[in-house]
Amino acid sequence: MLLKQQRQLIDTGLVTQAQISEAMQSDEAKKSGLLFALLSLGDIDGTKILQALAKIYKVPYLDLNHVEIDAALIEKCPEELCTEFHFVPIAMSGGEMVIATSDPMDYASMDVLQFKLGQRVRPVFTSPELIKNKIRDLFSGGDAAFDDAMSGLDESGDFEAGVEEEANNATADIDSLKKGAEGSPIIKLVNGIIIKAMQMNSSDIHIEAGEKSSVVRLRVDGRLRAVMQFPSKAHPMLASRIKIMSKLDISNTRTPQDGRTKVKFGGKSFDMRVSTLPAMFGEKVVMRILDKSGLSLSLDVLAFEKTADERIRKSISRPTGAVLVTGPTGSGKTTTLYSFLHHINDEETNIVTVEDPVEFQIKGLNQVQVNVRAGMTFAAALRSILRQDPDVVMVGEIRDEETAHIALHAAQTGHLVMSTLHTNDAPSTVSRLVEMGTDPVALSSCLNLIVAQRLVRRLCPKCKKKVKPTAEMIALYDMPEDLELYEPVGCDACMKIGYKGRCGVHETLYVNDRVREAIANQVSDQELMQVCREEGMYTLYEDGINKALAGITSIKEVLRLSTPPEDFTYRDRIDADGSLMSLGQAAAARDHLQVNTVEDKTRNTILVIDDSKSIRSLVRFILQAEGHDVIEAEDGRAGLSLLQQARDKLSMVLVDYEMPNIDGPTFINEVRRQSKYDGLPIIMLTSRKDEEDEVLGLDSGADDYIIKPVEPMKLQARVRKILSMYNRIRTAVQSGGA
Repeated sequence: MLLKQQRQLIDTGLVTQAQISEAMQSDEAKKSGLLFALLSLGDIDGTKILQALAKIYKVPYLDLNHVEIDAALIEKCPEELCTEFHFVPIAMSGGEMVIATSDPMDYASMDVLQFKLGQRVRPVFTSPELIKNKIRDLFSGGDAAFDDAMSGLDESGDFEAGVEEEANNATADIDSLKKGAEGSPIIKLVNGIIIKAMQMNSSDIHIEAGEKSSVVRLRVDGRLRAVMQFPSKAHPMLASRIKIMSKLDISNTRTPQDGRTKVKFGGKSFDMRVSTLPAMFGEKVVMRILDKSGLSLSLDVLAFEKTADERIRKSISRPTGAVLVTGPTGSGKTTTLYSFLHHINDEETNIVTVEDPVEFQIKGLNQVQVNVRAGMTFAAALRSILRQDPDVVMVGEIRDEETAHIALHAAQTGHLVMSTLHTNDAPSTVSRLVEMGTDPVALSSCLNLIVAQRLVRRLCPKCKKKVKPTAEMIALYDMPEDLELYEPVGCDACMKIGYKGRCGVHETLYVNDRVREAIANQVSDQELMQVCREEGMYTLYEDGINKALAGITSIKEVLRLSTPPEDFTYRDRIDADGSLMSLGQAAAARDHLQVNTVEDKTRNTILVIDDSKSIRSLVRFILQAEGHDVIEAEDGRAGLSLLQQARDKLSMVLVDYEMPNIDGPTFINEVRRQSKYDGLPIIMLTSRKDEEDEVLGLDSGADDYIIKPVEPMKLQARVRKILSMYNRIRTAVQSGGA
């Protein structure tokens, strides 16, 4: 980096002269250059530095992590050439080769490179470390990732980790394993993979054999990410090492196997469920990480909608009945059930569970492990449990007709039964149980609640951004144009993904008398869904949309895991607080708005928007004395929401000038921008007396401008005048059309 470029970088405010001096004196600068050393400093934002340098160099910045390189380009650029000139070929464009380099201003090297390649090159800028890693990955068959895992493991100052092996009740931490494995790269590799997974808060490790190299993929927040490659020749030894840790048969490579092991990392202990599966080029190994310390058993953190939360607490507090949780593998069903049990767990309640496997040991629960080889199936264990005088029984999963019959019979005979099933949504759980031979009438009498759930990724709170709905979304679902949504961006805190953590999306089917009757009459899944929605249930999609409107997740993430109901629309569904009402709530709100208009169709409904409660009360009194109906909103945002709900019933809007969230002129501009409100008169009511303010109010689209304090007779006369004028216009238009 030239002195001039150093000064320009200092001028951006991202680095100081002291930091550049520190970097220049480091060993990294001597070995790899000033930029590499600068990016190695702990208090430097590397991404911003690289983007600033790209502007200084006047070339595009490229993140090599997301670039796939054509094999034909690699053939043109041998490893020795890429290493010598520290570049990576990216693409061919207009007869030029686009290359990624960390020094696009080194024109002398560019000239030599062009001569050796026999064609012109066009540089783009990227991180020197990314170039180094990309070269190693391209030409070393994945050995770069292998070496990184090895070297990372030896940094004992950064890691406190260990792998426990259950042998004669003895455990060994990572230090003793390292001492016993000096010179053994396979054990180092296994430990390195596990450490990497722990660092990334991964839930699953997938190790997949390939023809030339094996790939390690980690499931982070529900999505798989490839993080490492290593030579395929090491795969059989790696699989054998994991089998030894999990007490599996290393000589058996032709049939699937399941086992368990334990891991210590950062002072915490983790259980790991291990599964092997024979595949084309070797055994696929999957390890699920069960973090006991990260298990939260509070109902408050499960993110249930308010009404659903109340219904759940009521249902699990009953002495009898069945509470079922459904969803695909990995959707958090067991965690939800554990939370239910934890909520009702006390010393006076005998709670017994039968699970396959017992994922977490919970204090106060009697947990039974299924053992099919020994004849301890779900059904057999359940029969024995019912002879143990239980108050609450938790069955890990209802898999067959026998288990379903015993569990639901127990729910009818004085026990509270909780269990899980695999169904697409809550209503289809009923038809699934009927298919298993359950009597619909008996089922309706014992069911308390069914919860269907999925896990969506949470938007990173540090980098998410507000967006408006697209034209397609507005047209497809009649979505309000002013609705606030959020999208992922990506930053260092979320590893450039835009998401961090996961959140539950739920469909809570509460069995009341109407739902019970529908189940007993064996209505279809679609009819049962409609009944439940009318009784206040949110579908998975609707609950997800509510979390998207709250900024917890994105619309795209909700659509990835659920589909909107066929009749879904946003019209008349957005509440005053900006959230989505359930179908039942929306119907009740519409009925409430229609009550007065049914009684007297000649009465006008006027929306009054003012942040002063006393002003709203005074205006309401004046207008009601004139025979008008009044609805109120405390600011422009709430006013837009009410306007969306009651647009066909409103005769006029009175809006204040100065308000929080959305002020009067902005509100009027937004309304006048939408042609569907062309026939709606608006009066601005304000204490601002300046001529400029009045002009601004009228220019924004107000039909009149009334100064506070409010004079009752004058306000009534102005309202009559404006309403009469609009009525004459409507009559004239209708006559002309006729």
